[in-house]
Amino acid sequence: MSSTTTSPPTNLPIPLRINALTGAATPPLQLADLEANLKDLPGATQRIANSTHLGTDYSVDDPNDLTQAGWGIIFASDADPAIKTQLQPLIDLRSRQVQDPKLFGIFDGPTNGGVLPGQTADSWAQQRGVSLTAPVDPYQGGVPFYLLIVGSPDRIPFEFQALLKMQWAVGRLAFDDIEDYGRYAQAVVQYEDPTFRPFQRKNAAVWVTRNYGDIATAMLSGAVCQDFLSTTNALGSRPGFNLDAFPNEKATKAQLAEILRGNLPGGAPAVFFTGSHGCDYTGSDAATQRRYQGALVTQEWIPGAQTGSTNQFSGEDVPTDARLQGAIAFLFACYSGGCPTTDSYYRKPDGSPISLGPAPMIASLPQALLRSGALAVIGHVDLAFPYAFQDVNGTPQMQAVRTPLELLLRGKRAGLAADSLSILWSSLSAQLGLALGANPAPVGAAPTAPAGSTPPAAATSPAIPRLTVARDDARNYILLGDPAVRLRVVDLQ
Repeated sequence: MSSTTTSPPTNLPIPLRINALTGAATPPLQLADLEANLKDLPGATQRIANSTHLGTDYSVDDPNDLTQAGWGIIFASDADPAIKTQLQPLIDLRSRQVQDPKLFGIFDGPTNGGVLPGQTADSWAQQRGVSLTAPVDPYQGGVPFYLLIVGSPDRIPFEFQALLKMQWAVGRLAFDDIEDYGRYAQAVVQYEDPTFRPFQRKNAAVWVTRNYGDIATAMLSGAVCQDFLSTTNALGSRPGFNLDAFPNEKATKAQLAEILRGNLPGGAPAVFFTGSHGCDYTGSDAATQRRYQGALVTQEWIPGAQTGSTNQFSGEDVPTDARLQGAIAFLFACYSGGCPTTDSYYRKPDGSPISLGPAPMIASLPQALLRSGALAVIGHVDLAFPYAFQDVNGTPQMQAVRTPLELLLRGKRAGLAADSLSILWSSLSAQLGLALGANPAPVGAAPTAPAGSTPPAAATSPAIPRLTVARDDARNYILLGDPAVRLRVVDLQ
């Protein structure tokens, strides 16, 4: 069966989401519904305003060097001490690598920088004597550039991580099984041991669906295939990587399992990218949603069919013989990284929020990849829209998702590679502020008209809601895993 469809409008905000219970793809977002969603998180525009490279200041010549940038770990103030015990091998490794106690930090407990219940990132930073809107001075500021958050999003919110990543290189670990922290730590420590021989080859893999009759995956596949699979500039070709590609009808559930096993012509991939719909199990029982929310919808899915074991790939589908130690994944799909408690974009007919679940969650698939040896996973919290690969006018901009992959293939640390997505967020936030045509608001706050006045004329333009979606879409990328991990590129064959 051919995976073709009619040419879709090029700038519709269509999310990559399937209702698992009904099999229905989410319809395009009605732009008029976004008028009340113009405000951004504080400090969002500051990155573009006062920083020319990453989040570090003049004191750091090379942010890829831990002896200059430093490393720290942030726990919830009431975290189970057993979690820290499980992570101790990784903590010890980073301490040795940093080589300077002033560039190394453990933030834990109620009096030593552990995140207090309900504490905001701004409050946490103020207590440390640093600013969320200034470049990072890891030596004098006392907060290293690379920060690993440990804890679930119901305890340390997604917003906390999003604000920190505007200046710092931030990742997160959150497992349901405490021993998974230890499995992850041991895998990273072993991989970074110079005597360990990586499983991966100098190979990358791309797996992207184009489901029959589906507009969203047609847009995604068209953009990815044209850019990533270019005969003159394929993904990873400049740093000398081979590329194994599985687009459209090749993007099956079985093929994704083989990618994880490393059974590819070019060998086990060091980096792999997946592009697809993500499953939404809202309305199912809490245990089922916890297991399958954000599972990847495979090529076997046909519009209108419920998702399940034959046409989705969840954490339970990661094979026991996967060869992932030393690999980094980028999962492009709705909820591929996590899910908030309410829908940020769609509303009930009466305008009230749509509940997604009882608590925010990290998706089970990236958790399974990390406990199976993967170094890091870039995913998405909330809905993923096509504005990652095209701008609000429909112009292709694949560099938004390609840049992190290319940086990883050049040996950049994961937090450094993912930082390009934070810069995109800041740029779009600034563009939105300019488009609104209002007077400058406090740092990071969206411009608003005075109470009782008429909003700026620009706010009625269709570009405003599109920019709003694009901005929030860029903000909602999340790095799971230690932001300081990187590929041992020189050791890959």
